[in-house]
Amino acid sequence: MFKTIFTSLTLLLAFSSFSAQAQMADRLSEHPSFSQATIRKAVSDDALVVTREMSNRLHLNEGQFLNLLPLNRTKIVGLKSIDREYRNDAETRAAKAAELEAQYEQECSRILTPSQLSQLHHGSEQPATEPSTSGNGVG
Repeated sequence: MFKTIFTSLTLLLAFSSFSAQAQMADRLSEHPSFSQATIRKAVSDDALVVTREMSNRLHLNEGQFLNLLPLNRTKIVGLKSIDREYRNDAETRAAKAAELEAQYEQECSRILTPSQLSQLHHGSEQPATEPSTSGNGVG
């Protein structure tokens, strides 16, 4: 008799727990902005856009494109993480971002040709130098 009551009570608690978990999952699915799948899709889309832009600018072959895509995903996730973790510490955030950028460039140097690397660096520095040359009074 005691075993039957104990077993029934255990099953009742287990079903209650499953029901609560299902309700929580339903509640979370109502807010897709908090979904990990949504976040992963957004990062994946961003990485795809960045990699396509690199492909157009650097004339990547298919193998390079496929190798750079996960690398760009990792960089985007890393930058978002750094921004979130160090949002109140600009100096540390900048140092961590520079460290991530150095790792990214090192990985790019394994995938890209020297000419492509040069174009990559020239393209990333161009917006920083453009405003200083546009103020020369020519125009």
